[in-house]
Amino acid sequence: MSVAPGQYWSLIERNDPPVKRRVNHAKVRTGCVTCKNRRVKCDERKPSCGRCEKSGFPCAGYEDSNPKRGKEPPSAKSRRLMGMGPAALRPKSLQPRVIDVTREIPIVDFLLPPSLTPNYLDRRDAQYFERFRSQITLDISMWCGGEYLKRILGEVLEDECIRYAALALAAMLLAAERCSDLSSPSSPRPLTECHEGQVALRYYMKAISLCRKQLIGGVTKNAIRSNLTSTFFFAILEILQGNIATADQIMVNGAILIRDAMKARAPSGRPALVWDQQMVGMKSGFDKLTIMWGLSPFFHGQKEVCALITPEEPHPNIPDEHSTVSQVRNCWLVFQNDMGLFMMSVRCGKIVSPEYMETVILQKSKFLAQLRQWIPLLDTLLEREKNTPGFYPLSIMKASALVSTIFLSCFLDRSDVSYDLHTQTFLEIIHICQRFIPDQPPTHLKCSLDIDLFPVVSFTVTKCRDQKTRQLALKIFHEMTYGQVFWINQGMLKSLQALVDLEHKGRDKKGFIPPSSRYFFVGSEWDFEHRQMMANFVSVGSVPTESGDMPTVRVPINF
Repeated sequence: MSVAPGQYWSLIERNDPPVKRRVNHAKVRTGCVTCKNRRVKCDERKPSCGRCEKSGFPCAGYEDSNPKRGKEPPSAKSRRLMGMGPAALRPKSLQPRVIDVTREIPIVDFLLPPSLTPNYLDRRDAQYFERFRSQITLDISMWCGGEYLKRILGEVLEDECIRYAALALAAMLLAAERCSDLSSPSSPRPLTECHEGQVALRYYMKAISLCRKQLIGGVTKNAIRSNLTSTFFFAILEILQGNIATADQIMVNGAILIRDAMKARAPSGRPALVWDQQMVGMKSGFDKLTIMWGLSPFFHGQKEVCALITPEEPHPNIPDEHSTVSQVRNCWLVFQNDMGLFMMSVRCGKIVSPEYMETVILQKSKFLAQLRQWIPLLDTLLEREKNTPGFYPLSIMKASALVSTIFLSCFLDRSDVSYDLHTQTFLEIIHICQRFIPDQPPTHLKCSLDIDLFPVVSFTVTKCRDQKTRQLALKIFHEMTYGQVFWINQGMLKSLQALVDLEHKGRDKKGFIPPSSRYFFVGSEWDFEHRQMMANFVSVGSVPTESGDMPTVRVPINF
């Protein structure tokens, strides 16, 4: 049974018994090598210590207190004689390093080599930490918004709550790899039945407990940062298990937490939190997740909670051609969030009322004017950054800008026919997305829940009715999601194929699909236990019934 944290993690009992803790002692750096490796106190007797003698271990002697540079560490043979594994070396500093791995993501598809696991981690946690460090940080840094999430490994090292949430996610990923029945619809096996799944649940409960305790202490910067990052991991973990509704509710909780943090006031009446650059970047990244998931047919709760999102600052000016890629990304993120909120208010054939039409047209004109400045700028920057890591994030921005332009030009046409005028632009979008297809299939389950490229390709499949372009977009989506661990990626792929098949039935001899045979993909219902999903489609020309419901075509999908 999966764990579904309630609002502000209230599922944990508040009267937990006190936990006995070992008494801390001052660390001694001058003990023998064997006692250091065993992490026990050495009596420092020479030439061999008494503790090793009593315990039956051969004493490996003492290291030079002032070793010369380049001196070799104790041999692997001596460690094997002691019954120990490789020596756990303590890093020079516990301060997290800022690691920017986004530049490698689009073309890298391998696990990073093992590193020195932090000395303060339990040895049993090492394999989960290494999987998080070597794979998950690479996978999520590609599709997460905001500069904050690029430093996620540093947060894992620094914050205990985030660390347990990250270990839970890594353990559940290993459970997905090692449950051999995962892909067998005839005998589905819950991930939590295997050892790694049980470990993941223990870490999960520990992280939830730490989140709750932080919030009991009040709304502070550290509590908000820790809880939002952990919320992000919790949602991914639930999606990995197929618990889409639970993941949806977890993200709603995170959005509510941001709203409460922004409204919190000190006794003096001033805001309780000072939103520095890091906090603003984290909020922007979380807002992007909420908005993009709200545009997805899988996460119904995000559509309502997006009303809670408020801009953190006035819309920034469009950068110039001399700006860095990082500066351009930050400006684009603010624009994209603003654009995403507008798309949610008018998407899926919503009828714009006459009194609201003037406002909608003004907003449409504003966004189109900004995009007319953004697209030439992105073309210039793409030429400048050719053969550099910055080329890939700029390519994503260019594809998103083209999608936004098409949407703004066509969303008021309820027949969807006007999208047929943009086939060449759809082809350009597809050619951009082809850059991100790996040369070789992945050798391990990937943890990609893309909120940049996947929506771009999905939009192309749903709105471009040119048969060849559509099939090419489906092929690209399949190649991009091959070997992915998340079920919603497969759910989206199969739903898009069902939409294409549904509309193809109405295609005439000339290849034209009339408005009466065009559909929106509006929602889904999941039965993960039986590996089934029901995809819901609504005709673009549908008129709501008296009860406000829309006539729906339901297509069953099996995995």
